[in-house]
Amino acid sequence: MPRASVGEYHGQRHSPHSSRTWREGRPRFWPGKNLRTLGYKGRDLRHPDGRWFELNEAIAWSADLLKELEARKSAATVGKRVAKPAGPKLYTVADLFRDWHASPRFSGGQTQEGRKRRKPLAPKTIQFYRQNARVLEDFDPELWVSPVAALTPVVLDGLYDALDEAKGASVARATMATLRAALSFGQRKGRVAHNPAKGLGIGQAEARIRVGTIPEMQALVAAADAIGKPEIGDIILLGLFTGQRQGDRLQIEGGDMVDGRLFFRQNKTGAVAIVPPAPALLTRLAEARERRKEEKVRWPQVVIDEERQRPFSDPSRYGKVFRQVRAAAVAGEEEKDRPPCPSLADFRDQDLRDTAVTWLANSGCTVPEICSITGHTEQSAYGILKHYLGQDPERAAAAIGKLVAWLEKKGARL
Repeated sequence: MPRASVGEYHGQRHSPHSSRTWREGRPRFWPGKNLRTLGYKGRDLRHPDGRWFELNEAIAWSADLLKELEARKSAATVGKRVAKPAGPKLYTVADLFRDWHASPRFSGGQTQEGRKRRKPLAPKTIQFYRQNARVLEDFDPELWVSPVAALTPVVLDGLYDALDEAKGASVARATMATLRAALSFGQRKGRVAHNPAKGLGIGQAEARIRVGTIPEMQALVAAADAIGKPEIGDIILLGLFTGQRQGDRLQIEGGDMVDGRLFFRQNKTGAVAIVPPAPALLTRLAEARERRKEEKVRWPQVVIDEERQRPFSDPSRYGKVFRQVRAAAVAGEEEKDRPPCPSLADFRDQDLRDTAVTWLANSGCTVPEICSITGHTEQSAYGILKHYLGQDPERAAAAIGKLVAWLEKKGARL
């Protein structure tokens, strides 16, 4: 609230709302805008008998006015809550994920100087992080809106245990890995003092190596044909005879015979896969072309969603159909000579790749030969074989048999 000053009554111009008020011994009060809002009006400073105030009387009147204004200000605040000065906004977990998802690692882009930023994350990685962020938000909405500074190793250890119990070890690890990555981003950007998710002892899940048996794969393909989803049978055979990843199989093109070999081209990278023709795969591809010869649109993909007559551009759609086929294989149909195959209940499409590598090794292929077909690095191929073939009793027996035969050939007696 503006205060009336003695200068106002001495003719000093302090604001657009004041003017000279002391003219030849005749003082006048001119209130400013805020005082007029409070109801004050301009007036001559006179005694009741008409005499004008002397200078000392005008000063005294000004002092009384200031006291009156202070009294009104005090009375106006009695019984009212005094607002505290607003402090800095708390930086919440939700804020952290919002900033992370808006960063160039998620969206790409360039710096202000036009330099290219760090390479964006792969679409599948982004999908993984976003999905786990939603899991965290839905599972613990209170933590989601809590300050990041409130996160401690004890809090996060309890969160992991709760997730493990409610959602399982796989979801718990994935969610905590996502939170750890978000906190690392915040720490790099100076928005988080430290990363409490580090050093919690939450390790990676052991590598999942699941190799299908011949009867299991036969049951899957038979179930696909039985429920009217033959394209799923096609893509299962593609997985077994090419070892390509699911995403590549869904978009793979070609399948033509050139010089006695099948040529496939990956839609995303343009990489070429050359596969010696397996009779079973050749038969499936020929049947697929026959089914699709009446298509209005000639899609280049080897396998499409034949119900919708377009490629499986959405992996979730393919996953749903694959699970339908798997359920049909697990249940079986005895009356149609399809016995139940309950062991398939835990089999995933991604396991076809492990199965391909292992079957190739079992058939006598070397690791370089396997990699030339499946596109694995030698390290990853060895990783699969180490987990599975090391526990294969038949291969172990064959190996010992070879060792015994070699020793006998050498005439060694140990």
